[in-house]
Amino acid sequence: MRKRILSLVACGVLAAASVAGMAACTPSEEGGGGGGGGTVELTVWGPQAQQDTIKEMVELFKQANPDTTYDIEVGVCSEADAYANVSKDPSAAADVYAYANDQIVNLVRVGGLARVGGSNAEAVENDNGEGAVAAATFQGNLYGYPYAADNGYFMYYDKSVVSEEQAQTLEGIIEACEAAGKRIAWAIDDSWYVAGMFFTFDCGYEVTYDAATGAESSITCTFNNAGGIKASKAMKKLTESSSFAGKGTNNDTIIAGFNDGTTAVAVTGTWNATAIEDALGENYAACKLPTVTVDGETKQLSSFAGYKIYGVNPTSDNLAEAHKLAAFLASEDMQELRFKEHAIGPTNKVVAASDEVAANVALAALADQNQYAVAQTAVPTNFWDPVRGYGLAIIDGLAESEFQAQLDQMVSLIVNTAQ
Repeated sequence: MRKRILSLVACGVLAAASVAGMAACTPSEEGGGGGGGGTVELTVWGPQAQQDTIKEMVELFKQANPDTTYDIEVGVCSEADAYANVSKDPSAAADVYAYANDQIVNLVRVGGLARVGGSNAEAVENDNGEGAVAAATFQGNLYGYPYAADNGYFMYYDKSVVSEEQAQTLEGIIEACEAAGKRIAWAIDDSWYVAGMFFTFDCGYEVTYDAATGAESSITCTFNNAGGIKASKAMKKLTESSSFAGKGTNNDTIIAGFNDGTTAVAVTGTWNATAIEDALGENYAACKLPTVTVDGETKQLSSFAGYKIYGVNPTSDNLAEAHKLAAFLASEDMQELRFKEHAIGPTNKVVAASDEVAANVALAALADQNQYAVAQTAVPTNFWDPVRGYGLAIIDGLAESEFQAQLDQMVSLIVNTAQ
């Protein structure tokens, strides 16, 4: 039976869908494979910038499976928008879609992701880095095929201002930038970046979920322990420097600062690599985040690491074929193609270790930083605003004597959302 048609304007495609009632199927449970010898119809969603590449990959998939006739429609839906669109009605969403790993909990909760099992799961676990596999896993189950490991941050710098040695420590960066009258663009008013400061000093959080509803049942957060005090001191060391760029650091201000020569250091991701390289020319450099010394203790600064994953819709009429397509889109060869066409950081271990990826300055820096990063999964619902508020308080001059009280308040806002 053909699925009813629902227009999903935000995804730029008319998606075919019907309820197959097979939430949480593994490949061994997928059943019917493809229309009894007829045409297998599938829909795949991916980001706008990769539409031509996805279409190219679809054609390669067809060539790799000549014994099956496919009708595969490609639609636009960014990884960041996957949950917003799938949650409207999973039965009307694409058979295969790309999603950012921080959405995995909610996508599972609404029945939008099929489990990956059997040989497919073994391949994912064997072929990809541990962080990527962990990012696609929730409550012990694998929910997709990782394909991109570039949703994290690291440091760009102007090597005519900051030496390679100075770039290794926050203290060295501050010294170099203050001496040159240059700015350090570091978004301490953005919780995504602030969180890394806390992770540096062994602070963390843990969320448990109700097995029946998927709602948060309990949350713990240690951002207000002794490590949280040290993280606060590290942030204050940065924000009190005359070189700190202040509030409002974003992609536009970072690129503008490098273009006009006022900025020498910026913490951001691969999405700004081309623009920053164009601005700095021969002085372009990037590396992992620096170390910081607080109360005589030197620590490597941590960060959030995000991944992109191809998920399979458990309501697909052709579930086995949907898994086959998702696995192909995330395969070694397709990750290599994606890197060549879009400079997207691979999760596949072979591609990540290639000379071509190693020669990419930004991706090499990200790979170095990722060993100190925390995967952005199962984040408490009310995490972002309280952490951002604390970062803003640090920028505004929060006194050390007030750290503990403000940290306690931040944590209470984070943990009290669990029902």
